[in-house]
Amino acid sequence: MRLIAAPIAACLVAAAGPAWADPPCGAVEFRFQPGAWNLQIVLWVEDAQGNVVATPYITRATGQFGIANRPGAALLKTDCGWPYGRREMVAPVWAHRRNHRYPKVVMGGACGNSPSSTCQSGTCGGNCDDTTIAYHGLVSSPEPYFCAPAGCVGGAQPDVVSCATPVRTLSKGAYADPTMSAVWSLYPPRADVTRVDPHIDSPDLRDFPARNDLVAVSQATPRPGQPLDAPVYWNPQGLAPGDYVAWVEVSQESDFNDAHNHPNLDDSIEVWNGQGHPFLGQPSVVYRVPFHYDAAGGTASTDAYAGYGAWDGQDGALRPPDGTITVGQDGHGEGRLVTMGDGHRVTVLVASATGNTAPPGAPTALAAAPEASGTGVTVTFRAPAGSTQAERFAVRYRVGSDPITDASFDAQLVGPTVVAKAAGDTVTATLSGLMAGTDYQVAVRGVSGCTVSPIATTAVKTAAQKFTTLNGCFVATAAWGSPLEREVAGLRAFRDKRLYGNPAGELFVAGYYAFGPSLAAAVAEDPGRRALARRALTPVARVLADLR
Repeated sequence: MRLIAAPIAACLVAAAGPAWADPPCGAVEFRFQPGAWNLQIVLWVEDAQGNVVATPYITRATGQFGIANRPGAALLKTDCGWPYGRREMVAPVWAHRRNHRYPKVVMGGACGNSPSSTCQSGTCGGNCDDTTIAYHGLVSSPEPYFCAPAGCVGGAQPDVVSCATPVRTLSKGAYADPTMSAVWSLYPPRADVTRVDPHIDSPDLRDFPARNDLVAVSQATPRPGQPLDAPVYWNPQGLAPGDYVAWVEVSQESDFNDAHNHPNLDDSIEVWNGQGHPFLGQPSVVYRVPFHYDAAGGTASTDAYAGYGAWDGQDGALRPPDGTITVGQDGHGEGRLVTMGDGHRVTVLVASATGNTAPPGAPTALAAAPEASGTGVTVTFRAPAGSTQAERFAVRYRVGSDPITDASFDAQLVGPTVVAKAAGDTVTATLSGLMAGTDYQVAVRGVSGCTVSPIATTAVKTAAQKFTTLNGCFVATAAWGSPLEREVAGLRAFRDKRLYGNPAGELFVAGYYAFGPSLAAAVAEDPGRRALARRALTPVARVLADLR
């Protein structure tokens, strides 16, 4: 551990503590470098008494998409784009220390929140069973982000995943019944769903975004082998000078070693237990950096991990290093964060206080173009001319058509921060992990010393999702809501055993693949059409099951 008094030429607008009356400016910068894909990372700050004072950074799958508080038992298996299973083990040390309680999300929808619940459509039954990935069709609606458990492509890079079928309908869940023994979670629910189907989805789904207080600090999964696109900047508004501790907790699925290969929960429906794969290897690894916050500025860093969390997330104890965590191997165990050019795994830079300066000019010629994948947008703009040059540019975005304003800028989803270039040069930033075919608002502003520029804004719509078809039963999947439903599985088995391998059958399949996706899309978007399709296909599925 090292602490070096060194001024840092960066500080952002912030209200200062009493001892910083002149000048009223301060900022803290955090640097680390991932060593693997699919990391879940939380960075938080505690005071000298161990109280959590801020969470400046959390990866988007946990903070925005709610993987730690979603339908499905926590220890269900996983796979690329996996939609079910509360991943309570992603950051248990942070979660328990922060101790912010959210309503717990379980499998369910408009027809209830437990297998025994009843509503207008009858008993929820297996559709609300939290112990299986299958047969949730009656509580499944169009899904903007996760894939059906049948699979996806592009799994190595979590923000460019494409699902394996054009019909994605999944249960978003419902709040747990108040009579249950555990009705709260230490993690937020997802905040990305903007469309709620009252015939299928629980009314609780409308409340999910309001409960999520971390979405504004959620950022894309960082790429391995290189520093963050920009360091994490934190504006400690009103924070008193003194001693603090920065913590970084990092989890990684399937990071197995001899000491950590923990059991997953079998799917309660045996036929679907083969879907997905085990992932409970080495638990979350935690790094600790004490630092001093005052007007002089300084640098603090750490070279090693401080301990690890519970493999199942059921407690918040920090277990000291004991030889069970892999060391000396980038991308695994302690090496989930790798040694950077400064020789450390995590570095904290406290900005020296400087006088206020004139604000930089606003970025110009802002434009945003969708990438072909449908999950990304490329943002370009020009660095403005002026007497004060921006040191960096901050990007924010939001879903929908409501514009971003100067006043609302800091409350929006966090995009990359990019280092400024010379006046007039083109600056490029990439927003990744977006929803396909969706309207977004984008805003950019420059930062210089203790001042910020006016924002520049633009609107963009992401491209439609491109799918690789691995399933093929388009209309049936749309009707029942999942390729894992019994009827869909029966139709798929008949296709594989009776239609493939003979010319007439293969000709029929080829023709169906030509018109099936468009018909399925029309069925999926309307509950009435889905019900009609189920009524029409059910007797067919039963007859074909006898012919298999």
